[in-house]
Amino acid sequence: EEQNALFKQGLGCLGTLYSHQHTTVLRLTSFPAGHNSSCFSPLLAWITGTNVAEYFDRGWCYTEQSWAGLTKAGYLSLDLGKMHAGVEYGCYSLMRDCTQAGGRCPPLLPSAFAAELE
Repeated sequence: EEQNALFKQGLGCLGTLYSHQHTTVLRLTSFPAGHNSSCFSPLLAWITGTNVAEYFDRGWCYTEQSWAGLTKAGYLSLDLGKMHAGVEYGCYSLMRDCTQAGGRCPPLLPSAFAAELE
């Protein structure tokens, strides 16, 4: 009961964590090379709690990405799915390869945001 109350309290702060202009958000938008999500049957995925949905098909991921785009400089919201295999990254090369092309997107109207989640 106490743990559930703390979880709900923390859940209410996630928007601040993702949208704060001085935090860095790391998004893993694709499975690592060699990952085989097809080995999870829907039943096995349900039993193990494994979410095998693609990143952009997940409502929470879309919400977190949207929060990060509200106030954050592009170099503070990194898409690790854009990393290249075999490349050794430093701070600047990681930012170069993993930032969103074109910078931040404008916020959506509530109706358009809801449509994206469907």
